[in-house]
Amino acid sequence: MKPSPAFVRKGLIRLSWPLLLVTVLTLLATLGNVVLLSIASPELNAAVATSNQILGVMYDVSVLFSIGALVIIAQLLGAGSLVAARRSSVIALRAASILGLVMAAFIFVAGPALVSAVNTPSELVDDALAYLWIVAFGLTFNAYIVTASAVLRAYGRTPALLVLGIIVNVLDVALLGFFLLVLEWGVVAAALPTLIVRGVGVLVLALMIRRSTGARFFGRLPKDEQARGQGAWSMARLSIPTVLENGTYNIVIVTVVAMINILGTDAINARSYALTLTALVTGVILALAQGNETIVGWDVGGRSLARARRLTLRTAAGTAAASGLLALLLWYFADAALSIFGVNDSVLAQAREALLISALLLPLSAITAVVFGALRSAGDVVMPMAYSIASSVAVLLPLSWLFIDQWGLGIAGIFWALAAAEAVKAALLLGRLIRGRWMRIPPVVEGSAADDAAGELIAEHA
Repeated sequence: MKPSPAFVRKGLIRLSWPLLLVTVLTLLATLGNVVLLSIASPELNAAVATSNQILGVMYDVSVLFSIGALVIIAQLLGAGSLVAARRSSVIALRAASILGLVMAAFIFVAGPALVSAVNTPSELVDDALAYLWIVAFGLTFNAYIVTASAVLRAYGRTPALLVLGIIVNVLDVALLGFFLLVLEWGVVAAALPTLIVRGVGVLVLALMIRRSTGARFFGRLPKDEQARGQGAWSMARLSIPTVLENGTYNIVIVTVVAMINILGTDAINARSYALTLTALVTGVILALAQGNETIVGWDVGGRSLARARRLTLRTAAGTAAASGLLALLLWYFADAALSIFGVNDSVLAQAREALLISALLLPLSAITAVVFGALRSAGDVVMPMAYSIASSVAVLLPLSWLFIDQWGLGIAGIFWALAAAEAVKAALLLGRLIRGRWMRIPPVVEGSAADDAAGELIAEHA
């Protein structure tokens, strides 16, 4: 048997900075896509936006195996079970590929009904459906891509994800511009780059996975005589609570957005611009939370639980402080930043107020993101999900109605409601982390023998 590539632990910053750059590149590419589509045709942009609302549900489902794969593989690596980690990587990638095929088939069959269900204007139906069907081919790749990315994160290979991010985002914008503005292929031009880029992403990731982990998608599954709790169902079981939590949160946000829409165009744009400006801060939060989540998985696998808790508390505090400072800078320079959108005085005033409240909201979001990810990496998924759903349903939704509909606080009302919900969630999650009940959850590596193959090494913090 060919030995697994050596696993090398990394520190938080080394894990996180490539993830942050990937986030920035993705945001810039998304902005570029919107600009190009709007130049070509506002109606085409609207049709694509409508289809992407439908596809968004599929993207949420596509993480069904990736989150669990990250938890299991990181814990196995932390315990020194390199062959078991490679075995779990192959299982995750195969299960995700099957999931992608199922989602693609569903979109092909249900596409017309789904386009109708979201009240698509008649003049957009043909383009929306064509885009949906073309991009559905890409769904066969999407679940593989997110799961393969999770595998690389578990191995600490985040620079590889940065390389992938550069390739796919540059290629996506370039192809869209060529197909849309030069060849003038209309809706085909809008959808085809997504399909091509995902196909390229699968090929690049397959090469990276093989070089980084030794895992091969095809071929014999690596043997692990004592493998228990490392299969596809275990990965799905760890992922399902996050999928449910994300789905519930999105439903609540859609309800809140409906309240905002009543306030008029200025309010809608003010919220949109404030969220656009704070997206970079959110990217910083997610990068650090994901890096911390990976390290916690290693520590849990190695039974260094106290170290995992100390790291999480330090990361949460540092991320909260950094996000608060960045939010204040955005508020201070709001006039200049918002001027790129050509806003009027009403939008400017509402967006500035939202940015000021974000100086409280974003640090609270940082705490919840870091602690939620850490608990999930330890296998503690049910109670954090319950805390998050309860905060959204019992705090965010009623306070949004009270602040917006009853007290007339406008956009400021939704941001205050978001801050209140994040405060409740942060308090609950921090309490659970500090109390340590998650420490009594058996790690997934129990029952899996550590590899004793010669030449395989776990190197401490290189």
